[in-house]
Amino acid sequence: MSMKTFNRLVLSLCVSLGLLSLTACQHAPTATPQAPTALATTPQQELKLLANIHEYTLDNGLKVVIKEDKRAPVVMTQIWYGVGANDEPVGKGGLSHFLEHLMFKDTPKVSSDEFSRLISHYGGSNNAYTSSDVTVYHEILPANRYALALELEANRMKNVLFKPKQIESERQVVQEERRSRTDDNPMAKAWERFSAFVYGDTPRGRPIIGSMADIEGLTMDDLKHWYATWYVPNNATLVIVGDVDKDEALTHIKKYFGDIPKGDPVPARDPAQFIHADDLNAGKGGVSERHVVIKEAVQVPTLILAWQAPTVSGLKLTNHHTADNERELLALGLFDDVLSGGASGRFAKNLVKKELVTSVYSSYDSTGYGDGFFMVMATPKAGVSLDETKRLVLDEIKRTMADPIDQKELDRSMVATKTALVFASEGVSGQADLLGMLKNENIPFGKIQEELAILPTISTDEIKNAGKKYLSDERMYSAYILPKDE
Repeated sequence: MSMKTFNRLVLSLCVSLGLLSLTACQHAPTATPQAPTALATTPQQELKLLANIHEYTLDNGLKVVIKEDKRAPVVMTQIWYGVGANDEPVGKGGLSHFLEHLMFKDTPKVSSDEFSRLISHYGGSNNAYTSSDVTVYHEILPANRYALALELEANRMKNVLFKPKQIESERQVVQEERRSRTDDNPMAKAWERFSAFVYGDTPRGRPIIGSMADIEGLTMDDLKHWYATWYVPNNATLVIVGDVDKDEALTHIKKYFGDIPKGDPVPARDPAQFIHADDLNAGKGGVSERHVVIKEAVQVPTLILAWQAPTVSGLKLTNHHTADNERELLALGLFDDVLSGGASGRFAKNLVKKELVTSVYSSYDSTGYGDGFFMVMATPKAGVSLDETKRLVLDEIKRTMADPIDQKELDRSMVATKTALVFASEGVSGQADLLGMLKNENIPFGKIQEELAILPTISTDEIKNAGKKYLSDERMYSAYILPKDE
């Protein structure tokens, strides 16, 4: 199963790890889910994912999800903090990611070397990542050792020491990470500039890792304040999936987390918004209303098209959420799948196989706090201009809006969604990821069943109408990414 297929599932559930998440340089999990042996054909079969789930909230506000899955003697533990790059003030970019690194450093009980060494010693692995909206830490351990992860996570929720030498050492690590991932990667630099173009000087328009100047300027007080503000039980979700007994697990959780004091209410989050055409500085820096030319040391030109589109959480934040417009977003996701659903998608059949473009794909992101986007990226054939490539792509999109959509195209999308659910149910990691994302977004787990029931009822007219509404010229941003010598 492709990542796009899995993202299509979690997209409809307002869930995604996202392309822009940053992973700390710790021990990566080695366990991988096995492929399902057979494709599920009924919602009841697929929704084994939702069996044996138990939810609790401790007195200090910590949300807990325990899923008993005794098929293998392993347990995945995750703790989700509701803070990410979108919460950072101007000039303090990269705070969340920098703090993620420091969470692996000294506490009074555990040294920086000891955390991962202990996990590894007992046959486990651990890692973490920061995204626009969350910071997540996870450990996978043999079932008879999972309580170690709880003890370690509870310890660092409140006891990180912030030693000056460790801060400065980790600052250099983060700066090198930025250099290797972005500054020395022309396409990553171009994407960073495109994000700034569509979101402007808002948190979502700034890199998750922060600019080099922001990283250099972060102080110990900045980091301590961020830690004290956001790393509190009432802003965290603990997810445990695997070979556990729910009552025993809850006893361990209360033992390690129960005495951590509840924090002050965390700051309200503002929806991230696109910059609108009349706010753009037309004619300066290559910008002409909603089009920008970006020159970097790339090898081949690239076309980016992005249409402003709502997210489920964004609709809720702005009090525009209804069953009808949530259905509309599902239809837009299906429109994306018709265009770019693998080798049988319209982009592949009508543009790539006919050798009109080298590559083209679409992606709709309905997650996050604020405006999302429906994006298309395309690489032109040698000797073909980006203007012509843009015309070819837009013509194909408009044909899809106008021409009939075959039932086989929708059936393929339904099968892909069901397959994704089966994959998500196979391993403890995938289950924990999905359950954690849903819980963090305050989306009931039963929403999966709702979505599965709704998807087959969406008509081809609804799909085309969603495309017409959200992929209009008025909503479109475009970028030409060109080699510096062009």
